Amino acid sequence: MQVQYTPLAVPLALVVVLCLVSATIAWHQREGEAELWAMMIQVSFGMWSLFTLLTHTSVAYEWKLRWFLLFVPTIPLSVVSTFLFTFHFCGKREWLRPGRRALLYLFPVAVLGLSVTNGRHGLVLADSWLDASGTLQYTFGPVMYGTLAGSYAIAASYNVMLFQKFLRSRNVYRKLSFVMFVTAFVTVSVTVASVAGVSPFPHFTLLPVTYLMFGAVLLVGTSSITLIRRLPVDRALSLFRSRLDSTIPLARDFVMQEVDNGIIVLDGDDRVVDINATAKYMIGTERPIGKHITDVTTVEWVLDGNDVLPVLRGDAPITELQDQVWVESHTGDRCYDVRISALGGADGDSTAHVILLHDITDQKEREEQLQRQTETLESRKTQLEHQNERLDEFAGIVSHDLRNPLSVATGRTELMLVGAEDAEEVTVERDHLTELQDAHERMSTIIDDALTLARQGKAITDTETVAVDAVARAAWENVSTDAATLEAACNRSVDADRARLLNVFENLFRNSVEHGSTSSRTQSDDSIEHGGETITVTVDSIDRDGATGFYVADDGPGIPDGEKDDVLEHGYTTSSDGTGLGLAIVADIVNAHGWTVTVTDSAEGGAKFEITGVETADATQPATN
Repeated sequence: MQVQYTPLAVPLALVVVLCLVSATIAWHQREGEAELWAMMIQVSFGMWSLFTLLTHTSVAYEWKLRWFLLFVPTIPLSVVSTFLFTFHFCGKREWLRPGRRALLYLFPVAVLGLSVTNGRHGLVLADSWLDASGTLQYTFGPVMYGTLAGSYAIAASYNVMLFQKFLRSRNVYRKLSFVMFVTAFVTVSVTVASVAGVSPFPHFTLLPVTYLMFGAVLLVGTSSITLIRRLPVDRALSLFRSRLDSTIPLARDFVMQEVDNGIIVLDGDDRVVDINATAKYMIGTERPIGKHITDVTTVEWVLDGNDVLPVLRGDAPITELQDQVWVESHTGDRCYDVRISALGGADGDSTAHVILLHDITDQKEREEQLQRQTETLESRKTQLEHQNERLDEFAGIVSHDLRNPLSVATGRTELMLVGAEDAEEVTVERDHLTELQDAHERMSTIIDDALTLARQGKAITDTETVAVDAVARAAWENVSTDAATLEAACNRSVDADRARLLNVFENLFRNSVEHGSTSSRTQSDDSIEHGGETITVTVDSIDRDGATGFYVADDGPGIPDGEKDDVLEHGYTTSSDGTGLGLAIVADIVNAHGWTVTVTDSAEGGAKFEITGVETADATQPATN
């Protein structure tokens, strides 16, 4: 093929290079179909320019005609690619079903087939020839007119969509939409001059030459958000607006920027297209426009967010939701109420989302403070109710339990004073004094136990790490056990009030010793031995089926099954001189620690008191003996 140099060769070659660079950038920056269609636009314009260049530089008529006929399909290819890109850019990609896309691309494919077979039917070019200057001249056939009509119809539709996108967009997306609309409008307009025959250049050369300038601006603009931001689009457009028209965006900008809530608007690809100053401050970003929502948020700052966190990580799509999120910020931990709502398009379909951020930290702190106050009041109410119960029990003990020994003491005193009203000396029988002494001791015991019971009802506030076996041995020394034996094998440390835990063991040991002798308490000298054997009391650990704690067991006669649920009640006793408070004190202290006491049988058939729900203390803390 013989070629020649023309003045249009250089600009056309530059357009081919520009389109090749733009297509390569679009391919490497692709994140979805929008970038692929943008690449196809550059490819189609590059082919347009290449075939036009070959038409100009060829010398032979046959080659000029061949290259021009290959150029013709690039017209529908370019408008179809721009149409598909515009649908993605404007957030209407759900319209682009596979069948519709195939139908659109059938247009340039059909034109290509008719172009390469034009010599048989002449439907694309009815006639063609070379003029005196060697320039290819031609007459359009019906297919060429149809191709131009269809291409202009498609071009008009995507220009309308780009203009509407420009009117509805804000900030940097508004300026980017403006650049794309102007580029598309100009490129379509210059082809009209070529079709009408008023272009200064032959064929359809005016478009590549024009695109050399607009394509470079578009390439730099789409690659540099900074350049787009600096374009004075709004200032230029304000010269053509009336005062009434400019009031609407002014009011919108004022509301967006001055509202206390953070507002973020996302497009169909979850990129930030608008954001107010409050939202920038709340998420700690300066220039989020054009970035994906996952790129403008710091996931590491989110302390708690069940529904929002997967969205911010990119693990879940953005959908309508509401969640409360605790985040770490430069002003401390903050709680945001996050609401994501769908924005409907003109056809009613949801094409974008708006995120509303409301700082509810102060509200949360007030709720927590109110909750703490409520819990404090409930605790005080419970404590007062518990104290009232203790007062009732104390009053019952004073009015009932003390009445019997007091009556005995009063009766014995009256007997000793019979007939001795005027006598200076009175002879008293020893039995009277013995009964009087026992009555006073009985009253002293009742008073001590009642006071102990009243004190043990208070909540446990101060605890320390104590060794269970050490406290048990100390309690054993405080109880009159005579020949009884203690086996303390509980190798466990717990957090407890040592004085009260000591009282627990003292009462349990006293119960084992006093009630473990025989089933009857009528013999005062039978408090230790039963059946000729010595009482053995065992303290050991419990660790079974998730239950942890310790127990106190003896090998005495045990407690009947029908009485196991009653022995921990206040005032319950099977002894004529018992107060019925010792085991009740045990239950109160155990409950105050948050533990549980259960009465059962030991392996030897005696009584066994299991205390569970006890957490083992930290091994690194020294235990108090």
